[in-house]
Amino acid sequence: MTAYLTESQRRIARALRELTDDVGYPPSIRELADAVALSTSTVAYHLQALEHRGIVTHAPHRSRSYQMR
Repeated sequence: MTAYLTESQRRIARALRELTDDVGYPPSIRELADAVALSTSTVAYHLQALEHRGIVTHAPHRSRSYQMR
């Protein structure tokens, strides 16, 4: 699964999984950005790429809706 991901995408996917496991609900994009030391726009870009690849899901117009498949 992660063989074709960039290092940033791997870090974001790992942080998404870990933060969700820690608190029981998905993190915000800002929380993810803080966890991986990237800007919110960069994290949003990579989340869209991960969604396109089928690794995460996202409900449009809902906050905290990115989840691992």
